[in-house]
Amino acid sequence: MRWMALIALVVFLPGHMAWAQNTVPKKTHTPIGLPTPTAEPVNGGNYDKPLPREQEGPSDADVGPVQRHFVRASQTDDLEETQNEDNAALAIHEKIAIDKKIKVPLIHDVQDDSSYNGTGNPALAYEIKYINWGAVTQAQLRARQGHYFTITWANGGPTGDFTARFEYRQVKSKEVVRTLMQKMPKVSGTTRSYFAVVDKAYLAYGPVCSWRFTILKGDTVVAESKSFVW
Repeated sequence: MRWMALIALVVFLPGHMAWAQNTVPKKTHTPIGLPTPTAEPVNGGNYDKPLPREQEGPSDADVGPVQRHFVRASQTDDLEETQNEDNAALAIHEKIAIDKKIKVPLIHDVQDDSSYNGTGNPALAYEIKYINWGAVTQAQLRARQGHYFTITWANGGPTGDFTARFEYRQVKSKEVVRTLMQKMPKVSGTTRSYFAVVDKAYLAYGPVCSWRFTILKGDTVVAESKSFVW
């Protein structure tokens, strides 16, 4: 019996050792050199070239997606120097022919500045966030500060070309009247006009304290709405 066991062991061992040798993992060789890196093509992503340092900051394209809808007054001017005691005598008397088919049902204004207090009203707080959306730097936030007017009006008559005019006075410049204009071609039904006093003009002269909105067809005033103290 012992001899038979020894014979079986001798027969089994060579085959087992050969199988074990075949299952030993082969060594892998790590490459010593790496492929030469290739640089990206110049302006490969079609990005605009960076602005020179002196031009950094908000530009006309950086005013924000909301502000692009508005006709904006953003720079200071010298209108105060043009005010004379006889300005009323120099005023141009316009043609007025009020058209009852043209109405101005709603004028909505929002004031966005550092003194704003949301008074716990989520709707008002959202409007300020909406105006400031996209602003990252302090310069961009300052460029968005101002007084915004969204004016809803309607032409119930035939389709026509109009001009929307927004005249306004500001707190710090008192009786000085400034004007913003917006061409409104092919108006039929309800539409909106957008005006804003922002950035340097707002910081220098303050918020709008009185205003008058008029719609002109040619050189004739056909509709009007104004603040109580105009």
